[in-house]
Amino acid sequence: MYEPLVDLSPGGFTIVPKLAERWSVSADGRVWTFQLRSGVRFHDGTAFDAAAVAQNFERARPFARFDLGSLVTSVVTPDPATVSFTLRTSYAPFLATLATPSFGIVSPTCLRQGSVWATPATRCAAGTGPFRIEPGAWQAGEKITLVRNPAYWGKDSGGRALPHLESLEFRVVPDEASRVSALRAAGIDVALDVGPSSVTAIRSDPNLGIRRRPSADVSYLGISASSAPFDSPDVRRAVAMAIDRGAMLQTVYGGDARVASQLLPPGLLGYDETVTDFAKLDAAAAKKALADAGYPNGFTTELWYASVSSSALPDPKRIADAIAADLGRIGIFVRTRSADADAVAAYSRSGIAALWIGERTGVRADADEFLADVSSSPIIQELVRRARAENDASKRAELYKQVTKLLQQESARVPLFHSTPPIAVTGKVTGLVPQPIVPESFAAVALGR
Repeated sequence: MYEPLVDLSPGGFTIVPKLAERWSVSADGRVWTFQLRSGVRFHDGTAFDAAAVAQNFERARPFARFDLGSLVTSVVTPDPATVSFTLRTSYAPFLATLATPSFGIVSPTCLRQGSVWATPATRCAAGTGPFRIEPGAWQAGEKITLVRNPAYWGKDSGGRALPHLESLEFRVVPDEASRVSALRAAGIDVALDVGPSSVTAIRSDPNLGIRRRPSADVSYLGISASSAPFDSPDVRRAVAMAIDRGAMLQTVYGGDARVASQLLPPGLLGYDETVTDFAKLDAAAAKKALADAGYPNGFTTELWYASVSSSALPDPKRIADAIAADLGRIGIFVRTRSADADAVAAYSRSGIAALWIGERTGVRADADEFLADVSSSPIIQELVRRARAENDASKRAELYKQVTKLLQQESARVPLFHSTPPIAVTGKVTGLVPQPIVPESFAAVALGR
């Protein structure tokens, strides 16, 4: 329904035009100027222009995500087709921030209705997207029905008007088994959030298929480096060398994930192709490292994990148990403990958790999402700060690669896996391209026979 100024390329992390056709940034990295697409109208007929962009941003400024409210010092509109943002300081993730759904542009006519413009009873929920909503089509917590926007500006690669579907219905089906059953009965065409066990069953059905989102997450084993015995780099490296990720990949993910060699997901700017293995599996070397650190007989510790699963961690308990077993083989005896995800995060920050299983899923297509706060090392923090202010992509990538190598030496966060979340579809669905971060677009989706 709503479109941002820029978007992500189909199935990738590259920033591409959307409501802005092109853009430029000043030499000091502070002024971003966007040339807007012409002839675009909101669903309510209001013209899309620079004033609409400025009004949207000013409305969101008090609660804008990613601190953009304080980062942007001014928004000016030299003419109806041009809008410029002046930033307090150079900030390379700015484009990736604007590509998130949070910055979809809403009709100014709607915004003038105040805070009630987007409620189930509203008569004004107008964006510029390929689908629009009609009054009464939103049943909160149950479903939302969208219909084709006949005035949509977009076309497919063959020059045909988008979207292809006349309508689109999103249903809330909390139970995974019910989603899969509805898919098999052709009651739905696409099912999101299916787990490894369902994937196996879906693959056995010739009328169904699985499509994988490119990874935009990382799971990791966090190690508290502030207190003994994990204040020793040798102990942390021993832990990293003891973990058999390959075995976990098969038992927990059914092979449908990727062993992580670093915290950045593959394909993201700054991903280091030369780092193919964070730590080679070597129990003998791990035991020797423990002995060299003064722990020839090992020690006892605790490992915390979240009690609720996610796409990045489909079975946290099983992963924790596998890590505990691996560490036990080198003399580190682990008691596993669970709590809700917020508590585990708090324990990791406070140092209560010596070991913990964490995850990070990007909400922006930017390395800063994964590396901004992963180390207290002044050197790493300075490299991240410089990368955040560097608009030259090649220079920025090299800075992040330096960070990855230093994190590998530090071994305070041991990367585990990058998940590839599945989307289940019927065989008649065409044109659906899985996305790593932003939601999938249904503009080019069609249904065959």
